[in-house]
Amino acid sequence: MATEQTKFSVLCSLFTWTQRSKSAAKKRSKFRKFLDAFCIDRNFFPAIRLILPNLDRERGSYGLKESVLATSLIDALGISRDSPDALRLINWRKGGAATGATAGNFALVATEVLHRRQGTASGGLTIRELNELLDRLASGENRAEKILVLSTLIQKTNAQEMKWIIMIILKDLKLGISEKSIFHEFHPDAEDLFNVTCDLKLVCEKLRDRNQRHKRQDIEVGKAVRPQLAKRVANATEAWKKLHGKEVVVECKFDGDRIQIHKNGTEIHFFSRNFIDHSEYAHAMSDIIIQNILVDRCILDGEMLVWDKSSKRFAEFGSNQEIAKAARDGLDSDRQLCYVAFDILYFGDTSVIHQSLKERHEILCKVVRPMKGRLEVLVPNAGINSHLTSGEPCWSFIAHKVDEVERFFKETIENRDEGIVLKDHSSKWEPSDRSGKWLKLKPEYIQAGSDLDVLIIGGYYGSGRRGGQVAQFLVGLAERQSPNAQPMRFISFCRVGTGLSDEELDVVITKLKPYFRKYEYPKKRPPSFYQVTNHSKERPDVWVDSPEKSIILSITSDIRTIESEVFAAPYSLRFPRIDRVRYDKAWNECLDVQSFIELVHSSNGTTQRDTEYGSKQDSKPKRMKSSTRGEKKNMSIVPSHLIQTDISSIKGGSLILSNMMFCILVNFASY
Repeated sequence: MATEQTKFSVLCSLFTWTQRSKSAAKKRSKFRKFLDAFCIDRNFFPAIRLILPNLDRERGSYGLKESVLATSLIDALGISRDSPDALRLINWRKGGAATGATAGNFALVATEVLHRRQGTASGGLTIRELNELLDRLASGENRAEKILVLSTLIQKTNAQEMKWIIMIILKDLKLGISEKSIFHEFHPDAEDLFNVTCDLKLVCEKLRDRNQRHKRQDIEVGKAVRPQLAKRVANATEAWKKLHGKEVVVECKFDGDRIQIHKNGTEIHFFSRNFIDHSEYAHAMSDIIIQNILVDRCILDGEMLVWDKSSKRFAEFGSNQEIAKAARDGLDSDRQLCYVAFDILYFGDTSVIHQSLKERHEILCKVVRPMKGRLEVLVPNAGINSHLTSGEPCWSFIAHKVDEVERFFKETIENRDEGIVLKDHSSKWEPSDRSGKWLKLKPEYIQAGSDLDVLIIGGYYGSGRRGGQVAQFLVGLAERQSPNAQPMRFISFCRVGTGLSDEELDVVITKLKPYFRKYEYPKKRPPSFYQVTNHSKERPDVWVDSPEKSIILSITSDIRTIESEVFAAPYSLRFPRIDRVRYDKAWNECLDVQSFIELVHSSNGTTQRDTEYGSKQDSKPKRMKSSTRGEKKNMSIVPSHLIQTDISSIKGGSLILSNMMFCILVNFASY
């Protein structure tokens, strides 16, 4: 049977069987039999793009994550947004008696809603028809067009088929079989070919004869390549042992977007590590690339960052898209995009991934003409390192002993960089390789030097197997009038969910469940004893209705702090995780805001204090986050309105005003 004429219901049966089976070997065998029986015309792509939707770049993005898909399905079904089924779709994460066992799994919640409105018989939709409708869904320019496609899909399918279509749209089938296994059963050379082309359609077309081996293909300009990856290590000593006997390059790990730049004459592509072409960078960077890369054809590997012209330093991660949009709109800004190239994969008409890193660095220096603050080259003893003034530490170097690596890592922590990468200078560049030729060490892998004991003030429902249950917590810091006083209220600090086993998490949830109260935003305000921002990323699903009934968690994190807009505390944490539950501590013994601010200020913006990494006793020069090595940016001081007034010397005369709240009207004439 021709692949495109195969009924989608056949593929649904394969999905259902694969998901239920526990044997990896049987899953692979079933997939292989499907290809043999239903793809006899060797037109594999129409089916495989549905099996591996996360790798299909022909269709582009649907622009439909769960929240948007929920409201779109509601309109496609023509039901009221206040109806029970509509609320089930909108609140798909939330548990409770009315939500059932499927809470937290959007596709299953949608299936329950659809089951009451669709027949059980298959609509006979073919693979070809489904792909055409999904193409229309992805290319729809407005919400109305997308809703029309969803309505058509609902009419031509039953609830079980729609479940799998929804999972294809969300690009996560949860089949329990790896991409690697699917590639291997399709063709033994499929994974290698995909790694160097990132083109699923090309893989399916070139490997139509599944019994004929394919000559290993090299990379090409214009086709994204899966990046070489760095293996995580816990400390500098471990990294040094793994690279023992090798010439080791140590580099600063920049905190930006990993981007491959493909230049073919005046045609420039900016491919991410997920092989998406970020055309939004073109306006700001294409002319820079064309004018300063001295060959017509090449592929660079590097990091897209933001350069602050006023402070002459790289800005912290998070503003790339904003700066790209400002450049496209012609807006003036003190910030601009800057690309730092640390490797070259192709130049002229030749792939150079089979040459050593040392040789590739030499080629990179010849091919790229650096432009300060716009285009830089990261290689030892050249490129961005050539901007250094006397006595300043470098951005990368050849290490001769482990002490040099440890010292450099300390400097990255103090400079608030993302970490360091160690590379075998003799290694070839391997797509998707994480064998240990590159190693990474980041501050988040280092145990913080201070215990951060915080109070649980809210919770978030999980998804998947934690669906319908609180799986993450909003935690807060205490606000006190004086160091030993009882907390007046709690300030939202960060969101944390990882670190506990399922059993430990269940115990915490069981203890807190009687005190959880659903947050009906915007109908109800947060409890008065919590100070929050109500930012969409902060807003919990439930509050702990009484701090006295809550539990303290000891949390750790990347030792670098961030200035927070999401949470009410002036600083928050990067990658927080739970270290342990402090049942031995009372609710009022948690860390207070002022103590945390003092810790941040005394440790150069980190949570590290007097430990091996981050100790400030080393008198050697600190590396500046600037290719001109200007003065290091100082940590911002605490805003005056957040500094508590010292009333420790004042004696209370009466308790007549206790437990009362006052509102100060600053513009009373208008009332």
